[in-house]
Amino acid sequence: YLPDYLKNDSMFKTRLVWHTILKYVLIVLIIASILLSGFLMARPYKTESKQLANYNRDIILCMDISTTCDHLNAELIDKLEDIVRELNGERFGIVIFNSSPVLLCPLTNDYNYILQVLDKVKEGLKMRLDYTNGKILFSDKLYEMDAYITNGTLVDNETRGSSIIGDGLAAACLDFYDYEEKPDRTRVIILSTDNDLLGEEIVTLPEAGEMCQQRDITVFGVGTEIMDPDQRQMMKDTVEGTGGKFYYGEDRDMVENIVDDIRAQIATLDDTQYEIVENEMPQKSFGLLLFTLSLMLLVAFILKV
Repeated sequence: YLPDYLKNDSMFKTRLVWHTILKYVLIVLIIASILLSGFLMARPYKTESKQLANYNRDIILCMDISTTCDHLNAELIDKLEDIVRELNGERFGIVIFNSSPVLLCPLTNDYNYILQVLDKVKEGLKMRLDYTNGKILFSDKLYEMDAYITNGTLVDNETRGSSIIGDGLAAACLDFYDYEEKPDRTRVIILSTDNDLLGEEIVTLPEAGEMCQQRDITVFGVGTEIMDPDQRQMMKDTVEGTGGKFYYGEDRDMVENIVDDIRAQIATLDDTQYEIVENEMPQKSFGLLLFTLSLMLLVAFILKV
């Protein structure tokens, strides 16, 4: 019970109006907080389509490591390193061959390791070229680097000969180890060789090309300028039969153009795939709930509830 004089006081009337307004504001804030809490409990989300193309490709560099291809391989690796730096989830592997093939780097997306292997191979090739051209003398370092790029590639060299190109390509084809488990991946081989067979092969180059066709592997062939016309035509027919393209030339500018073309063509080979991703969106609702609760506490404090 309040006396009449207090009820008629203007300050009292003003405070009473504000008290009533704030009381209804508090009720609205409580209801809003309850609704926002329920909305957050429902875990709001939005659906997006995410492109997976960059993660659905395997590339193997398959190099004839015989000395006649040293200049070509050194220039090719120098430019291919740029492609490796551009990769984003794809796997890359390296096969070298002469009398026999060696898996120097299995398919991996550890790009730092791939670049380390490519750098060592490039260093070995350039040291071997410098030694051949009389620019450096034989040394322990040269022996070490030459061993890195030849160990395992000269098995049965005395009986089988060298530059067994078909076996090298066939080995690279088989090194896509999860072909059966993941048949939808895009698979690419970059084959560098002079295609100068000097031995007894188990698998011919055309037969290796057919193996690649059966496994939907695209082969890009890079040959030397001094290739015999018949050898060049055989290699051209083989790689084009897989849907790839044939190039030749050791000149630095030529190799740069070749690699740019390969980069562009590899990019078009991906079968773009998407997956549906559900991303939760609690941020705005949670922020609004915090604001509502803070305002509600402030109003309650003013009302002395």
